[in-house]
Amino acid sequence: MSSQIVELMDKAVQYALEIGADFAEVRGEDTITGEVKAVNDEIRTVSEVRNLGIGVRVFYKKGTGFSFSNVLDEEYIYRTVRTAMKIAKASKKRALIKLDLAEVETVEDRKQSPATRHPKDVSLDEKKDLCLRQCKTARNVSDRIVNVISSFMEYHGRLHYANSEGTKVSYEPLLIGLSIVCVAKEGETIVDASDRYGGSFGLSVFEEEAHTPEKIAENAANWALEKLRAKSAPAGKFCALIDPRLAGVLAHESFGHLSEADMVMVGTSPLAGKIGQYLGSEMVTIVDEGLPERGGYRIYFDDEGVPCTKVEILKRGKLNYYLHSRETAKAMGMKPTGNARSQDYSFEPIVRMRNTYFDAGDWKPEEALSEIKRGIYAIDTAGGQVEASGTFVFKAVKGYWVEKGELKYPLRDVALTGNILDLLKKVDAVCNDLEISSTPFGGCGKMDQRVYVGTGGPHIRVKEVLFGGAR
Repeated sequence: MSSQIVELMDKAVQYALEIGADFAEVRGEDTITGEVKAVNDEIRTVSEVRNLGIGVRVFYKKGTGFSFSNVLDEEYIYRTVRTAMKIAKASKKRALIKLDLAEVETVEDRKQSPATRHPKDVSLDEKKDLCLRQCKTARNVSDRIVNVISSFMEYHGRLHYANSEGTKVSYEPLLIGLSIVCVAKEGETIVDASDRYGGSFGLSVFEEEAHTPEKIAENAANWALEKLRAKSAPAGKFCALIDPRLAGVLAHESFGHLSEADMVMVGTSPLAGKIGQYLGSEMVTIVDEGLPERGGYRIYFDDEGVPCTKVEILKRGKLNYYLHSRETAKAMGMKPTGNARSQDYSFEPIVRMRNTYFDAGDWKPEEALSEIKRGIYAIDTAGGQVEASGTFVFKAVKGYWVEKGELKYPLRDVALTGNILDLLKKVDAVCNDLEISSTPFGGCGKMDQRVYVGTGGPHIRVKEVLFGGAR
């Protein structure tokens, strides 16, 4: 199928130029998204969806046009090109700003997935077994675990890109994940807890001691039991130790979106015009990249065919760069960073993050904890809200009250709030235990598109964070 897609893409680019396009680019996709879900000791869901098609974008004078087809036939592809061209000609009459592309080197490359035990080579029965093993382990932890939901997901295939400048690239995306939710009950008290692991790995990762189905299940079950006796989190301003997962979500949701150049250009980001300014403590570096070494989701090229470079958005507290597509880079006189991404072939690329994380520091986590006189250790996140100003409210999955460097007792309903630019200035310890993770469960949403991303960081300590809870 790849050869057919590539052949049709070449014809689409050539045809677009023949009918007058100034520039043409084509993306082809053939991917699989699969899921297995178990509830308690029973497999409830098995699904597999194939996404197959071609998307065409053309530039004509001041206008752009986009169209797509899920029918891989020459006649339909030519029709798709003509539709994109009609849209471009119509839009140029209303365009207030001429869209142009920053120059990049042409690239011809093809990347393979290096995964051991790729999900396409592993039987469905084995994937079911991962879920059933989780369910069995969690239920065996205690009879107070009354309900368990386990899920395995996979995403893989091949993505292609070609344009009229001569760039022609493709790579194999890969993302797997294993998750579990445990519900515990004691008397009238009902709580839940979860854990998960994933990234651009083969299934051999679930044979590693730290990431076996049993280990993930035990983590979630034990925390659910711990929450049964947890106290409500206190309200007020406290020193906080933030774990790698919650740190990653803060980096992504509260800061990463602010650095996306399309938001900067339209003036909705508080980072506009602040390149070179110190926005955080000198301990803080925030990175976005496509090919992280420590887990996450591997992306070789963005959806404009640009190799994914490593961007230090914030470097030792100083705003260093924005995240760019070719269009925003041209408009702002900067270099593209490989951050143009789309949900799939049927969407136009927009500026998106890839793997966004706090970079590692020198502290050991136990050292950072030991210096907290009174505070909260906040772990992971169960969701929250973020404003365009950088103001956030996040609910941690779990927490602990800390006194004199010791974890005293577990907390529930841990909610932290503030503004990311204020928080970054109060970071006084960044640890050396960097973790980056990604799963196919969910993703990042923007402008009605959802893409897979990675998030992470090390443990970070913040001198003062406002927590909501019981007074």
